[in-house]
Amino acid sequence: MPRSQKARRLREAEVKLAIGDWLTNLGLQVFDERQNRDRPKWGVFEIRKMGRKIGRGKRPDLVVRGNLIGAQTLKQGAWVPVELKPGYKHHDILNGFDAILDCFSDYLWGAEYWVENKPIEIAAFVFATLFSQQGFLFEQEGKFDPRGIVRGPWDAYPMTFTISRLLWRQRDNLVKRFQILSGIPKVETKLRGKLHAGRPILEIGVLIQNPIAEQEVRLMLSERPYHWRFEPE
Repeated sequence: MPRSQKARRLREAEVKLAIGDWLTNLGLQVFDERQNRDRPKWGVFEIRKMGRKIGRGKRPDLVVRGNLIGAQTLKQGAWVPVELKPGYKHHDILNGFDAILDCFSDYLWGAEYWVENKPIEIAAFVFATLFSQQGFLFEQEGKFDPRGIVRGPWDAYPMTFTISRLLWRQRDNLVKRFQILSGIPKVETKLRGKLHAGRPILEIGVLIQNPIAEQEVRLMLSERPYHWRFEPE
């Protein structure tokens, strides 16, 4: 999608198709929350809590599978839930920020992800928008050049970099609160939930194309080395 091209704004369902097609064309496996009539080759994931399927509520738009590669680390066959928003307006970014944190929190409280009637191990929760294909989250970031804006282990657009860092910080805050609550006797009864203190604490971040290397999907995650390549298995 050329940055100079002015096109009709897509609805969220259309954004899901666009991002799913982009990732599929790059060789990653895509799973929808229900059978997608427009994309019958996509798989289907479901969420269960306390043994029951969750039909609505805190659900990401897609789950994507591929290899996560960072520095000298390879995570093969990683499952990554993706929350999607259009990315045209600031409230798209804010709503997506809140939604992916909700998914992360729900996991802490016992949500399990299943594919083909088998539980899967999630590696990270990420936020993406239609403009992730161009290397950023917010449409207006397209007027900038990432080179020289935010330097570090990667070149990044300003809002995308900030949202990533804020997600990491909020993730740490949620984990601290969860760990405090998990030490309170019978807290799961008082809060009408079920704590899963024994499960691994997952990572969180954003999914974008590498701003300076097309055809490379990048996850900016809260785990070192912080920038990960997401590639087909």
